[in-house]
Formats: sequence, C-alpha cells, structure tokens
Amino acid sequence: MSVKAPPTPGTATWYDLTTGRPDECRTFYGQLFGWTIPDSTGEHGGYVQIRKGGRNVAGFMPKDESMAGLPSTWTVYLASQDAHADAARIRDLGGQVLAEPMQVDQLGCMVVAADPTGAPFGLWQPLNFQGSELENEHGSMTWQEVLTRDAAKARAFYTDLFGLTSEPMPGPMTYHTLHADPGTDAVAGIMQMDDAHWPDSVPPHWMPYFAVNDVQAAVITAAEHGGTVQVTPFDSPYGTIAILADPDGATFSVIQLS
Repeated sequence: MSVKAPPTPGTATWYDLTTGRPDECRTFYGQLFGWTIPDSTGEHGGYVQIRKGGRNVAGFMPKDESMAGLPSTWTVYLASQDAHADAARIRDLGGQVLAEPMQVDQLGCMVVAADPTGAPFGLWQPLNFQGSELENEHGSMTWQEVLTRDAAKARAFYTDLFGLTSEPMPGPMTYHTLHADPGTDAVAGIMQMDDAHWPDSVPPHWMPYFAVNDVQAAVITAAEHGGTVQVTPFDSPYGTIAILADPDGATFSVIQLS
C-alpha cells in the first residue's frame, strides 16, 4: 500500500466531487473503486471524506439549492504553504479567486480559484489534515493535468505561482510537465486543447486521474452502474487510459499504470 507523503507546494493533495445525485454516485464509485462514502450530515454543508481501505482518498459533497445550476464536477486541490498569500498572488498573476481563503476547523485552509485561462482549481494549506493518504493504488489519486486553450499562459501562471519548473513533452501535442525542481518527477501536466478534439462547449478544466488495476474492467463497471465512457481505453507511455463520467456527468480519467 502506497502511503502519500506530506505535500510539496504546487503538488496535488486532494480531489473532491460535488454532485447532484449523491445516492447514485455512492453506488457508482463504490463499485468502481471500492470506496466507502458515508451518508452526509449537516456538518460542513454535508461534506464527507471518502475512504479506501480505511484511508482518506477524496471528498464528497452533495449539491445544495444554491448549486443547482452548476455542473457536477471533480476539483483538484494543489498544496499551499500560505493560502492567503497565494490567493493574493493568484490575482496578481491574472487569475481569479472564486472562494476566499476559508479555514476548515483545524484541518486546513482552502481556496477555490481559476487560472488566467479559466480553469478552476483549489488550494489546500494543510494544518491537521494533509490530504489524500494513498496514491498510485486502485481507486486513489495518481496524476492530474490542466486542459487549456492557452498552454503558454497556464504554464507561466503555475510556474510563477508555485515556483515550479516546466518541461515540454515530445510528441505531436502541446504538453508540458510541471516539476517541483528540475530533473525531479513531474507533479502535474498542462495540455493544449485543440479544436479537433475539444469542441468550444468544453471549457478549460483540471482532470483528475485515478489508478485502476484493470482499465477494461473499470470501463465495463462504469457503464454497468450508470456512468458513461467519454474516451475508450488507449495506450500511453505511462499506462492505458480511459476517460469516464459518473451518473451525474462529472468527468475523470482512470489509468492502469505501466
């Protein structure tokens, strides 16, 4: 079992799902990933932590009436050492702060923002809660990338905000990897969206990736429990990937790691 190390600023530390169909999604993700998603309470707006093998892997929040018109979505949270300072820097660098820094009990401080190309993301400054406790295991976080129509602008924003470096990936697509230090493992990716593959109706967004033991089985399970297959399995240098949507339309990727 791979236990996640304390997060480095700018690296993904947590994913959470906001959904308008919580009961169906509990069943869907339970079957797909083996997650345990408790019933929501009135505390923290009904937000609960998803567990896998007794460890926290993601967050789950049913929509309330104020969110009725918003799409169901997965949010990727990047680690911050100072959420208030980073919120100010987001504005200075041309991004937007959608939800001001908010301390969540003694767990940590969160921010919701959008980069200058319009892709929403979160910040998490950990106090007593570091974020996901697993990575690279079936049903846990393993990779994340921002899909944007201006990769150069996004690359400048994230490298400046967190002091990261970037490296272009060889190949026909415009793709950059982000690194905490040159030569170290990548912490996230930046992909240029082109008109041939992404219609105008698809906005810039962060894509979370969950590891699975068998991507073909994951596709079948998703379809059998109310999900849809957005992109059928395809090979990459890092493993076999498929893009899925849950019963309420929230999109995510799964990868069977090489």
